[in-house]
Amino acid sequence: MSRFIFAALASFVPAAVAAAQHVPGRDLLEFPLGLTAEAAPLSSQMTGGLWNPASIAIRSPTRGEIGFAGLTTPQEQGVKLEAVAAAYRFRPNLTASLSYAQASVSDIFRTDTDPNSIGDEIPYETMLISAAAAYTRGNLTLGTALRYRYGTVISDHGSAVGLDGGAILDRVARTPLRIAVSTFLLTPSRTANEATYLAAADIPVFQRDSSFVVRGGYSISHTEGRGREDYVFGTSSYRQLDISGGVSTMTLFGNMSRRTRLGFGLRFAGYMVGVGREDGAAGISASYQFLVKRTFR
Repeated sequence: MSRFIFAALASFVPAAVAAAQHVPGRDLLEFPLGLTAEAAPLSSQMTGGLWNPASIAIRSPTRGEIGFAGLTTPQEQGVKLEAVAAAYRFRPNLTASLSYAQASVSDIFRTDTDPNSIGDEIPYETMLISAAAAYTRGNLTLGTALRYRYGTVISDHGSAVGLDGGAILDRVARTPLRIAVSTFLLTPSRTANEATYLAAADIPVFQRDSSFVVRGGYSISHTEGRGREDYVFGTSSYRQLDISGGVSTMTLFGNMSRRTRLGFGLRFAGYMVGVGREDGAAGISASYQFLVKRTFR
């Protein structure tokens, strides 16, 4: 499908994309990379704080961590995303991280007046470099990330520098309610702003002891000029096993779609391995995620 959609628009892709996206490839970074099925502002499974800089905070006795995440969509879309990140706790309440993420679409070819392709594959990709820091004081963690993004579509190139922020409050008014807010790809220029604004909250719905906790919550995100996502989710942790799942409702350009997400995580010997699945929409097959994280003391 990606081949035919982009082929039909190939004659005016540079102008259309340039008008809709100040840096090509912004839409590729809307896939839930590194989340399995967690809420983006609260997730801490993947290193680097892609969706919330505050989530990079590392607590004792862990000293550092490295992580890799990947996401692939079905052939009809042909989108592939990858990220690698590292974080280190310099002080008991101060953590810093570096991360690199890239996304691309394959199987896009130029056509003329019929479906037969001409020429080489059309490049459509973007990459994101982030340097983040997080500071923890009591139940509150604040984070910030300096980001540089570069994107390409055919011969059109663009780049942007942004500064994101985020916060996670583990307890609200002495209750176990946890809330988080963050921005993603916020730029100083209002005219070039394509930022996503995120917020989430969850609370324990069942807890036997520290080894078995079930939480339920809700998150919302809004992207400038595109749409919003509402996500009702649940997470559970039992010893070394993590399970998460929920239903995402996407409203994009006036169209609404619902997708189910499911994720599993296993922690052992300093490693955390996670896999995730998200249903497709409009007859498209599901997309899949994978991540692995190594912690050091």
